[in-house]
Amino acid sequence: MDDAASVRSRSSSKPPLSALPLIGVSPCLDAGRRLRAGVDYWYLSRLYTRALASAGAAPIVLCPDTPVAVCADLCEGLVLSGGDDLPRSFTDPGFVSGAWKSAVPGTPETDERIAWERGLLTAFAALGKPVLGVCFGMQLMNLHFGGTLRVDLAELGAVVDHGGGGRASRHALHVSPASSFLADIDLPREVSSSHRQGIAEVAPTFTASAWAADGLVEAIERDSLIGVEWHPETDPTGAPLFARFVARVLGRR
Repeated sequence: MDDAASVRSRSSSKPPLSALPLIGVSPCLDAGRRLRAGVDYWYLSRLYTRALASAGAAPIVLCPDTPVAVCADLCEGLVLSGGDDLPRSFTDPGFVSGAWKSAVPGTPETDERIAWERGLLTAFAALGKPVLGVCFGMQLMNLHFGGTLRVDLAELGAVVDHGGGGRASRHALHVSPASSFLADIDLPREVSSSHRQGIAEVAPTFTASAWAADGLVEAIERDSLIGVEWHPETDPTGAPLFARFVARVLGRR
């Protein structure tokens, strides 16, 4: 049986929790449709938390039942994960009325998740805490700060297959040499993509920093806010990209 001294000795050999930056991850909400009829569930691919842990962070899954202010105070960084469809703009009358939900190609995202993550974006941006938006997360970031979306990428034709609807594809990525986040990361030639919507107009004060061959914006950035349209948690871009994000978080200490 361990005595108190041996327990203290083993505990002292572990890095203190403060050495690992606590990074929150937003989950998806299944409002009683997919997992179990009539029962709400939060769900998230474990690939996000594994990627953050491998990059030297302590990931924690957040949810709207925890107040935005608590999340922003607790976490040093934030990852907004993938999700369902969004409207063309948050300033259109159709967004307020909910009419946008009949115009998207897939399942519209819940009002609850949209409102909560917009609150997170406002809080983390005000504190200068890094945020990484992935796919839906980047689209939400762009809309929240005044940009617009292409509601259905079918309008672009079939120049590039972006996947979507649960189906993944791979395509080339062109990175701006002026990007402060991506330019000097050794990224593979192709990325994993799964989305039926994308950026139309980049939000004011943000810069586009990567594109697909059809001209669709694949990454945006502004200071501590970074968005990528592809899914780095599912492909070889994940290790260097999440490592860079964690380094950004640590750089604020």
